[in-house]
Amino acid sequence: MVCNLPAQAIPGALDRQCQMLQEDLELGRLADKEDALSILCFKQFIQMVKKGEVLRCTRCLSPDHLEFYREIIVKLVNAGVLPPVAMEQFEHVFSIG
Repeated sequence: MVCNLPAQAIPGALDRQCQMLQEDLELGRLADKEDALSILCFKQFIQMVKKGEVLRCTRCLSPDHLEFYREIIVKLVNAGVLPPVAMEQFEHVFSIG
């Protein structure tokens, strides 16, 4: 699981997971597309933050996913993988209300 990886390994692992998910989506091999789309959205957020850009997410993510992703963002920021502004951007982009 990605949360057990060192922070520096998370972006690469997320990239590989998303490549497989994208292929599974394209081939219709997923029963639950919502989880896959959530993970793909999170990966896109990570990529945009690393580039210094802002993601405009139109997808509503579940509270469970948001909490898990928040923990990953904190881990990445604390390790210097993402800039400190990533947490604020995450809260802004994925705020529930």
